[in-house]
Amino acid sequence: MNCWKTINLSKDYGFHRLSILAAFIMMTTFIGIYLPLMVVFPYIHLKADHFLLLLLFAFCVVPCHKLLHALPLWMAGYRVSLKCRVQSYILPVIYLKTNCNVSKTMMLLSLAAPIVLVNSVLAAGLIAFPSYLHYFSLGIAFHTGICITDFIYMNHLLKAPKACYIEEADESFEILFQK
Repeated sequence: MNCWKTINLSKDYGFHRLSILAAFIMMTTFIGIYLPLMVVFPYIHLKADHFLLLLLFAFCVVPCHKLLHALPLWMAGYRVSLKCRVQSYILPVIYLKTNCNVSKTMMLLSLAAPIVLVNSVLAAGLIAFPSYLHYFSLGIAFHTGICITDFIYMNHLLKAPKACYIEEADESFEILFQK
């Protein structure tokens, strides 16, 4: 196998650049969802109770997001190891690592799974409970901002050769193909 490309987000983009991009995506997504819905449905009376549920969602969405990355791989029979580390003495961070090379299609499915599933559930909640439109809009915006690294990885994978495999290194992905 030959390496077609190595993708290391911290080296290629940097933490601060990714954070600024994620914040921009969050704000743009919130404005793009909330404002049009408030213009189309001005009669909706927004409720401000259950704010603690929004905070709980913000705390739990990242671990759920990581587990949803692993779900398609588990269903396809890949071995995925999960490691949980506490960062800054407070935040639990989940790390995923596959023990073998993953096909391009499976990796794209794994990257898209959290985006599609979480945002679909939040969109359904937005439709079912319009008085909490602002909470669901914030939830979709927050999760879309978290997904910025997934979008970047998917962009690189879509440009990769069709019959390639993805191997995870320590802090990067390597796109491999066979000559």
